[in-house]
Amino acid sequence: MSALDDAPATGSKPARKQAAQQQKIAPSTVTTLVTVESPAADVDPWARGNRLRKDSWGLVMRRVWADFFHDALMDRAAAMTYFTLMAFAPTVLAAYSIATLIFSSRRGEVEALTAQFIDTYVPRSMAEEAGNIVSSIIGSTRQGTFALVVSVVISLFAASAYVRAFSRTANTVYGRVEGRGTIRTWALMWAITVVLVIGAVVVLCANLLRDTVVDSVIEPVALRLGLHGTVDFIGSIFMPVWNWLRFPITVVVALALIAVWYHFAPNVRPSRFRWITLGSVVALLTNLVVWGAFSLYIKYLAGVSIYGAFGTVMAVFMTVWLSNTMLILGIKIDAEVLRAKELQLGLHAERYIQAPPRSEFAAQQQVRAKQKLEERSGRIFAGAARSEHRTRSEHRTRAGK
Repeated sequence: MSALDDAPATGSKPARKQAAQQQKIAPSTVTTLVTVESPAADVDPWARGNRLRKDSWGLVMRRVWADFFHDALMDRAAAMTYFTLMAFAPTVLAAYSIATLIFSSRRGEVEALTAQFIDTYVPRSMAEEAGNIVSSIIGSTRQGTFALVVSVVISLFAASAYVRAFSRTANTVYGRVEGRGTIRTWALMWAITVVLVIGAVVVLCANLLRDTVVDSVIEPVALRLGLHGTVDFIGSIFMPVWNWLRFPITVVVALALIAVWYHFAPNVRPSRFRWITLGSVVALLTNLVVWGAFSLYIKYLAGVSIYGAFGTVMAVFMTVWLSNTMLILGIKIDAEVLRAKELQLGLHAERYIQAPPRSEFAAQQQVRAKQKLEERSGRIFAGAARSEHRTRSEHRTRAGK
């Protein structure tokens, strides 16, 4: 029997108030800070000897499954997808501006490489539309340095918004609010953004550095500079080895980027920096699967889809959303593994992960602001109670007369 089964009929005002009092809610905000039991200096949850037991692994999987939907993490991935797509156009503009400035004397070859990229990775039925879109985006690169500066600033701002969205999600995963001040948070998010952008450029260049790029771009520049030996070395020695090293280097750089992101984004100070975690490996592997499926769709299904270009756009949206979802899944796994390791050390992490915050300054300000709002709400409620009391007194007085 529920708590409301024996509630009185809700026809009268007192009955309605009594029924409302019996209903239970889960508040989304609090006005007090929770003190965590930070481990001692010699207690490291990530110590080699603190391996998860079978029951701990079961707890990790159950909490990941339950909290993933309870905390609406897929909705947060959708918000990150919005910021991803918002950064797309200025990023393409910045990349094209940099390429045309570096190879200003060979602008035609840069445009030819762009066309070759579209022909290789975009279905023929949509190649013309893709070319028109790219041409409209990069049209302002004719303005040279000005377009480069504007596009770089806009792309970094949009990318930092994406990083901040992930930071807010990471705080939710760890059960924290942002305790770092606004200036500190924005500066840190911009620093993470720069690191991620540099890493993404490295990964992109690693995958674009192929024989066709060497022959059409690098070799002409090297020959003009008189570096004939360098050209021979790149063509006969470096490229055959690079073809084998491309994928491992891409994986290592991607894992390093995810590790930096997972470590610095949330308002949590782990005991150590870890280059490889279970969550980062899961995030990388699932992203490889997601983007592999997208490449198969583009190769075999996009050209024959009845939805045409619209279907491809929806596939891009879905792929980016799934990719962000997998990144959130990875940090959720790391958070629950940390919780389980803390529990095995006897720390009270049943409700809150006990890792200390990086800062609590902004959290204290937020709590004080909420307390002031509650005080104002209390004054309004007290005024309503006094008014109701006066009304009842007047009714009694009239009834006595």
